[in-house]
Amino acid sequence: MKDSPTARSSTLAGLARVLDVPVDRIAYLAEVPADDIAGLRRQIGDLLFDSTAPGLGKIAAATRVIPPAIAAKVITRNKSALMTAHMAAVMDTPRAIATAKRLPPDYLAEVATHLDLSRSSALIGGLPDDLVVTVARSLADRQDWITLSAMIEIATDAHLARCLDALDAGEIVAAASLIAGSDASARVIALVSEPLATQLRDVVDTPPPTVES
Repeated sequence: MKDSPTARSSTLAGLARVLDVPVDRIAYLAEVPADDIAGLRRQIGDLLFDSTAPGLGKIAAATRVIPPAIAAKVITRNKSALMTAHMAAVMDTPRAIATAKRLPPDYLAEVATHLDLSRSSALIGGLPDDLVVTVARSLADRQDWITLSAMIEIATDAHLARCLDALDAGEIVAAASLIAGSDASARVIALVSEPLATQLRDVVDTPPPTVES
């Protein structure tokens, strides 16, 4: 992503979410480049996952006898998006998909804010198009651009096209400006028309042009 005050603010908010602290507690990092903050967030996320995965894996294994429909009801009543995200990270992908399909889209959007989406491409990719679009729309309504950008990065081509159709130009720019990978940015640009495509080229990282020998 290109460094900017907006990018720094959004990535700092994402880091605060991972650390479970108010963003004011880490305000001293406000001048650190956005990519560095994003990298720190990924490192902390990896550390937290590695430390909790063994125990959560045992819980996930013990719940395999529970049908997805019942699991979804328990999850909805529990209303702990953070715990749901942790469990989704260690569940078998087909079972996680079967359960997620039965959860309310707004709740899934809340879970996504706690989910390491870089580890979740298979899970997100297995969800129905309409559900993914509704979750993306919910994230945009919350102006959660950091989570929406991560979702866009891992979206299948079909999901990406549908999500972009559901977002307006301002929302696309806000999310795309926080995409970390130039290849993912190029995918978004390829699916939108002018003048939005040119506007995106000005705010996102794009792959360098190929030089023919």
